[in-house]
Amino acid sequence: MTSYLEFRALTKHYGSTTALREVTLAVDEGQILALLGPNGAGKSTLFGCLLGFTHPTKGEILLRERLLADTDRLAFGYTAERVSLYPERTVADNAAFFAELKGVSHHEVDRQIVRVGLKGVQDRRVRQLSKGMLQRLGLAIALCGEPQLLVLDEPFNGLDPALLERLQSILCEERDRGATLLISTHTMSAIESIASHVAVLLQGRLVANSTLDSLRAEYSDAGSLESIYHRIACREEQPAEAIT
Repeated sequence: MTSYLEFRALTKHYGSTTALREVTLAVDEGQILALLGPNGAGKSTLFGCLLGFTHPTKGEILLRERLLADTDRLAFGYTAERVSLYPERTVADNAAFFAELKGVSHHEVDRQIVRVGLKGVQDRRVRQLSKGMLQRLGLAIALCGEPQLLVLDEPFNGLDPALLERLQSILCEERDRGATLLISTHTMSAIESIASHVAVLLQGRLVANSTLDSLRAEYSDAGSLESIYHRIACREEQPAEAIT
């Protein structure tokens, strides 16, 4: 089966620091992939290479078996951990501005604002928003235009339980319409119920890449995804001769 998206031996150096080390990862269409790892593991660098914010030192990224091009990225949706918007402009103005850059209608902007639960604050200035509201506004912008690929960096930050459940539903709706989702998060309890696949980065290396069901079977006594993640991290920290 042909992969929708493929990272091949991706390596990224920043001077003497290696952020990514020969990362090879295939993602099928319609997957929700949870990308896990501590701060500094290389998750944001991987996203940066995918989105064109930075260029890999070595390796390549393929989309449907051909080299990823900048024009392909126009069909991606992205929201960062720290959403950067115009603080003195309103929610509606910010959403409309970025939607115009993506070539989508104002009706589509309004639909996504309602969808993420921000209809009541459309006229509020962005600087007045809570962190959770900022996350939702970033997501509304990312969702405009029904992107083929959604790349979400820590989308669950600052959300109360009711809004978290709504966001999970939205992400599943996006998967059901055929989108592929790459989600980086430390909130493993939030991603566990919706992820189909899990990849773990540690110190720039891909140390686990499997379906969530396979990981649960392999670590059947671990319980939660967070416990599985910690088991993987502890395993990788052991000296090679200590691993059985």
